[in-house]
Amino acid sequence: MKKLKKLEEILKDRGYKVVYAGGNFSSGYCRVKDSNVILVNKFFDQKGRILCLQEILNELDESKTQQSVADV
Repeated sequence: MKKLKKLEEILKDRGYKVVYAGGNFSSGYCRVKDSNVILVNKFFDQKGRILCLQEILNELDESKTQQSVADV
């Protein structure tokens, strides 16, 4: 439980809101276009939620790095 809360806190600190909801997500989650809302499949167990949030953080870090390189 600690790890999930920590990931949620990291995303919150970055300005994102994590929402657990039902939906048809092919990857288990989605980012709402043009907003800082992340939807995660509410039917995932704790491990699934942690994996989704880790993947999202990795994607955010990659896009931030790519943007920094493009700015150079």
